[in-house]
Amino acid sequence: MPDDVSNVMNLLAHLKYTFRQISKNPRFFGIALAALALGIGANTAIFSAVEAMLLRPLPFMQPSRLVIVWEDASFVGFQFNTPAPANYIDWRARNRAFSDMAATRFTNASLTGDGLPEQLSGKRVTPNFFVVLGVQPIVGRTFTTEEDQSTAQMALISYSLWQRRYGGEKSIIGRGILLDGVKTTVIGVMPREFFFRERDVDYWVPFHYTAEQWARRQSHFLTVVARMKPGIGLQLAQKDMDRVSRELQMQYPENAQLGANVVPMPVDYAGDARSGLWVLQIASAFVLLIACSNLANLLLARSTGRRREIAVRVALGATRGQIAAQLLIESLLLSLGGGALGLMLGKVCWNLFGGLVPAQVGSQGFQIDGQVLVFTAAISITAGVLFGFMPAFRATDVTLHDALKEGTRTGESRAGLRLRGGLVVAQFALAFALLVGSGLMIQTIWNLHREDLGFRADHLLTMGISLPKTKYDTDEKTRVFFREVEEKVRALPGVKRVGFSSDAPFMTEGDTEAYVVEGEPALPKGQFNDALYREVTPGYLEAIGANLQEGRVLESSDRAGGLKVVVVNEFLTKRHFPGRSAVGKRVRFGDNEDDTKNPWWMIVGVVRDIRERGLLFDMKPAIYVPVTQVQDLQRYSNLVLRTSNDPETSTKATESAVWSVDAQQPVTHIRTMDQLIEENVADRTRPMVLLGVFAGLALVLACLGVYGVLAYAVAQRTREIGVRMALGAKPSDVTRMVLRSGLRLSGLGLVAGAVLAFALSSLLRSLLFGVTAIAPSIYLATAAVLLFVALAACVIPAQRASRVDPMLALREE
Repeated sequence: MPDDVSNVMNLLAHLKYTFRQISKNPRFFGIALAALALGIGANTAIFSAVEAMLLRPLPFMQPSRLVIVWEDASFVGFQFNTPAPANYIDWRARNRAFSDMAATRFTNASLTGDGLPEQLSGKRVTPNFFVVLGVQPIVGRTFTTEEDQSTAQMALISYSLWQRRYGGEKSIIGRGILLDGVKTTVIGVMPREFFFRERDVDYWVPFHYTAEQWARRQSHFLTVVARMKPGIGLQLAQKDMDRVSRELQMQYPENAQLGANVVPMPVDYAGDARSGLWVLQIASAFVLLIACSNLANLLLARSTGRRREIAVRVALGATRGQIAAQLLIESLLLSLGGGALGLMLGKVCWNLFGGLVPAQVGSQGFQIDGQVLVFTAAISITAGVLFGFMPAFRATDVTLHDALKEGTRTGESRAGLRLRGGLVVAQFALAFALLVGSGLMIQTIWNLHREDLGFRADHLLTMGISLPKTKYDTDEKTRVFFREVEEKVRALPGVKRVGFSSDAPFMTEGDTEAYVVEGEPALPKGQFNDALYREVTPGYLEAIGANLQEGRVLESSDRAGGLKVVVVNEFLTKRHFPGRSAVGKRVRFGDNEDDTKNPWWMIVGVVRDIRERGLLFDMKPAIYVPVTQVQDLQRYSNLVLRTSNDPETSTKATESAVWSVDAQQPVTHIRTMDQLIEENVADRTRPMVLLGVFAGLALVLACLGVYGVLAYAVAQRTREIGVRMALGAKPSDVTRMVLRSGLRLSGLGLVAGAVLAFALSSLLRSLLFGVTAIAPSIYLATAAVLLFVALAACVIPAQRASRVDPMLALREE
């Protein structure tokens, strides 16, 4: 018979025998299948998120060649700062590492004229933006260089906007739409999967900047993307940008302290979620390994019971290789069944905790593609080998003489018991690492929520309002809108206070202005003071519950033409007026005290430091300027109101109040302050919750593991225990012996787990806040919990051992 045919016949025989075994032991295989399916399903669901965010190519041509280039302004707290227009122009002209470089910035507009008004998020882009990315519209075309200089407004729209607003009609190309009241011609529709850093962008328009605007070197607001030349890697690109930065430092005083950071686009896209996802993938793998260890212990126990059967098969001519192959096929078939079921359970797992993965992934849902299928098949086969190899190896180490000599006693050698104990040690090590990681993340969230916000976050509702400059073309029109909306909203039931601010807390990391303090010596070339800049209406600071420390807040009497006044935070006063009062001192915006074009502003109040940039960034100086005294007001603002009831119940009434002032004004980004805070720490909260789930599951499995090993050991050592008790051993002695055995295994697991926990905690380092990766209190508390659980798992086997009847045990032998 040819070898191929023989191999197929042998495989079919093994499979037939395996199915016979499954039919004889349905409960055993059912439990094993369920445990595997749960472990594999969790791994598959997490891997789906990892693959979508970290492994799946971004929707650009050769995305590995794309980088984001940031300004390095670490001296004012921004390591990855948005570049100034003039710096972008110089970077593009002087670099040698990139084939091309493009720029973009955020914008927004009100879409009106053909339905309900809608606030759109958009991007201004250079004409070569889509060329650098290597993306083409599915309908229409991109911008030309001439259109960037044209007075006519052109736009590309997103697939989402095309579908929801225009029903996917191809006639949209060439149609005029109204953006902020300006007729804009749609020239293209981008693909469904296209995005650049943010997924909620609705349209793209050219910059339309003048040469003077591109020459600005002190306004920093661009995002710059570049494509590396063939043969140029990240290190060479960074080295080249360092050279360009040094040239600019020498040439321009404004650049004396500025560098450049080159970041691969996938790394920039993933951000902090990158570490969290990898940790969750490792954690889910740990749970699967613990499940495999328990299954290996079950199979070891089962193979011990089959020693006589295996010995007879060996005596009848079966080789050890054939026996091992049969047992491994049973394991692999079990694992593949668990993998198939786990793939289906992956959807269930995603429904349970899909909302805990990053929003960029969660919006896509659970997806089964080629990589996910390969991953599931790989971990299924690996799991089958892991929990099946050792039982198969141990089961073949038997002779007919030894098996028959044992009679009806199916004992296991001490080597077998040590192997089972080793598996328990591994389970405890993995569980310890997961519990430590979970503890570190819980401590991080606890520390974040204990941080002083500097204001009262409860009962606050926020919403964004962007006023079109074509309609609100003067500062006075903008002030009138603010004043009338505040009057309407303040009159609503349940509203206690209301105010506007150009940026509310937790909404942006920047929006800063350079400033000088009257009387202070000039800073070295290229250095300047930098403060968060907020244009606010009188009453805004009271609305958010800011804590006044000195002086007064801004008032309605602070009018244009009067004394220009500001309120600052404590951080600014401690930096410039340590131990002195800041009230009455003066500041000027800009980086030059002698710049007479900018007026002096008097400090009339000091508020406690407000966490404007969220909980994850260091504090900065902050200056609050009354809108009544500002020239060239910002047109984007945030309406903030404090209510006496649930703030979300005031949403509809507040929108109606805005529309009663301007029926065509969209309202967007409606959120409570509590929601903003939760979004701010979401990249920490998600890993914490899932790590907690995995750690709890690991703890239960490890507990079952130590219980199973001790219960089995007691059953195997019944004769030995009976002899000990017949020779005078007390029940308490036997109890201590069993407890000591279980705690020894647990202790060894804790020692190994401490090393493993340190490695896992190092991956979490970038997500931690107020706690180090080596936190003795968390390690000790985790060890205490595990030892207590191990002790509880040992109690039942220990009690069972102490009740062994010596005469009955000896008579059974």
